[in-house]
Amino acid sequence: MADGDVRFETVEEANRLFAAVEHAKREWETTFDAIEDGIAILTRDGVFKRVNAALAGMVGMDVREMPGRKCCEVFPYHVEMGCPARLTTGHRVVEFEVKTPWKRAYRETSYSVPGLNSVVTIIQDITTQRLAEDRIRRLAEEAVAANRELVESMRVLKATQERLVASEKLASLATMAAGLAHEINNPLGFVSSGFSHVRLWFERVRGFLDAFARGTARPDLEKQFREGSLERITLDLDAVLADIQVGLSRIRRIIQAIESFVESGPLDVGPVDLNEVIRETAEQVRDGLAPGVEVVTHLTEVPVVEGSRVGLQAILGQLLDNALFGVTQAGRGGGRVEVASMERDGRVVVSVRDDGIGMSADVLSRAVDPFFTTRAPGPHVGLGLTIAQAIVRRHGGDLLLRSAEGEGATVEFSLPARRPDGEGTGEAPAAPSDEVRKALRT
Repeated sequence: MADGDVRFETVEEANRLFAAVEHAKREWETTFDAIEDGIAILTRDGVFKRVNAALAGMVGMDVREMPGRKCCEVFPYHVEMGCPARLTTGHRVVEFEVKTPWKRAYRETSYSVPGLNSVVTIIQDITTQRLAEDRIRRLAEEAVAANRELVESMRVLKATQERLVASEKLASLATMAAGLAHEINNPLGFVSSGFSHVRLWFERVRGFLDAFARGTARPDLEKQFREGSLERITLDLDAVLADIQVGLSRIRRIIQAIESFVESGPLDVGPVDLNEVIRETAEQVRDGLAPGVEVVTHLTEVPVVEGSRVGLQAILGQLLDNALFGVTQAGRGGGRVEVASMERDGRVVVSVRDDGIGMSADVLSRAVDPFFTTRAPGPHVGLGLTIAQAIVRRHGGDLLLRSAEGEGATVEFSLPARRPDGEGTGEAPAAPSDEVRKALRT
């Protein structure tokens, strides 16, 4: 018997050894095929010696068909990037994309194994990682764009405040600044909180992807995924971005309302019949009344006034809008708004009275303050009565509010009557722009 030959005492002993070897072979093959990444063992000539089921599935072939075939026939990118079988020492990493039957991204890592005179190649599907990286990049770009928009909004706001001071269109800059800061701080809180959440998500996803790229074992990756609460944070991401958008939209509406007020220019001034203005505005409002709500007018013969017809319509439209809001808030399923005109001490007085929810003493004292509103967050930014009062004063008039909680509200404005010589007793008004009128009506 030659040296190195194995000798068995009995056939049973040989069978047991062969059975053990066969069992170990099947166990190794099962483990080899159970690995999710594609694995291939290549000869130095670039011929497949062995592949696992995952690799065969990636290329849509039967695992039994691949041994004996050239790797460059199965993977055309080996021709462009070089065949890994030429690797003699160390390892190499390449990434590539497959566009059919659908676009996928892969990473191929090859290791030279001198002891086997072979090269082991591992192919990982990194499509999910690429998508995550693209999403991170898009979110980062959106965050930068949102921050740029916020910075631009603050720049515009600062410029707007400077124009307000220069034109003296608000009586109290201190009140304006305080209200503005309060109104912007609320939506800014949404934006700041949202950015913190996005930053946390970005950092944890980046850490997870770095661990994945380093080849961290799957159990450790799953543990990192759970402990980092990535699933929960990711599920919350859309809602967080929506909150950021709400905050930025709110800031934009505030700035647009201020800009439209500041940039108002003069309109044609002439004789205005306030009774006609009341009839037209009341008729427009009646078209959209809720069931059970009515708007009635009590008009007496009054002198004409000198002013801007559009500006006066805007005032009355704002007062009617506020009155109808108070009526609907009373929750009675109906209500009444009365508009009256009268002459008093050489002035024309217009009164808007409702039987709605009314105002408490605290609300009444702040009703004309800039940015003060009792309405839910939305298109109203709390400048309606502020702008209405400003327009009344430009006409040389006064605005007066009376109300008690639960007893409705009355708002009056009085304007000087037009003198017989054709001139009004108030200053010529600077009329609001189209944007102001839109803001007043909404």
